Amino acid sequence: MRRLNQHDDAGVTTIFVVLMMPMLVLFGAFVFDGGRGIVARRQTQNAADAGALAKATDCAKAITTTDFTPYQTNGAVLANTPTCGSGTTTVSMTRNIVYVFVPGGGNADVTRSATAVWGTLGTATTLPLVISNCEFSLALLDGTADITLYLDDPKPQSGCSSLPGGFSQLLATGCGVTVSANGTVAGDPGGDLQKQVACLTNPTAPALPHDVLIAMYDAAACQAAGCNGHGPYPILGFAMFHVTGYSFNGNKNDGTLDKKCPDETRGKYCIRGDFIRFVTSQGSPGPSTDFGTTQVHLTS
Repeated sequence: MRRLNQHDDAGVTTIFVVLMMPMLVLFGAFVFDGGRGIVARRQTQNAADAGALAKATDCAKAITTTDFTPYQTNGAVLANTPTCGSGTTTVSMTRNIVYVFVPGGGNADVTRSATAVWGTLGTATTLPLVISNCEFSLALLDGTADITLYLDDPKPQSGCSSLPGGFSQLLATGCGVTVSANGTVAGDPGGDLQKQVACLTNPTAPALPHDVLIAMYDAAACQAAGCNGHGPYPILGFAMFHVTGYSFNGNKNDGTLDKKCPDETRGKYCIRGDFIRFVTSQGSPGPSTDFGTTQVHLTS
């Protein structure tokens, strides 16, 4: 009797498995198609995000036509005609999904949108140098006309008030210092450029010419002669400076300008270069003076 019962149990299990198999296959089909839909939506959203950032970057550069070909990936195609609005743009991407297990076949369109904005940069990590805002008046914003900035200049540029210098070194422990516009940052009173400036003069720094993000300070920060790097410096905003040379007398790597500044009557510490336009997705947006640096980011 026990052996007969064992055979009966085995038969019941086999019947149960046979009856459940269609349901298991159907459930697996739903999972497969559902998973493909989730992946497709994510990929389409990624395409829209990348396209929106690209369009916002072009808008910030006053470029009205954007090539979206590199962002139409994994079957996604542009679904609208993005324009440069008042600091904002929206890009939509759509993709057709063909369902494998839908009876008789089937497909559906997945559309995702992203909005990007551009404006001034509010907070960023910069090179530990700060430049006076009055020096910006000499810039062409194209990196082609070098100007020389002196640390302790007794002959300030027009519009610099009584400021005795065009730039200074900031207090930092490494390559960068986090700075916020409309705030203040400490100078390096003991440094006075007697040591290497991280990521600019040290041997591992990129070869010149080299573009560096630099904070811009209010000329009223230091009104007395002989400031020599003392702060604090009220930060107005950010600029990208195209460095072509420097001379820091007393540094073991004195510099690239024949070991001295062009006009030693204006100082023995100087950097040479020009300001250029720059668009970044790094840092945080916020109110600041516009020095040619624009921040782009996604809002949705």
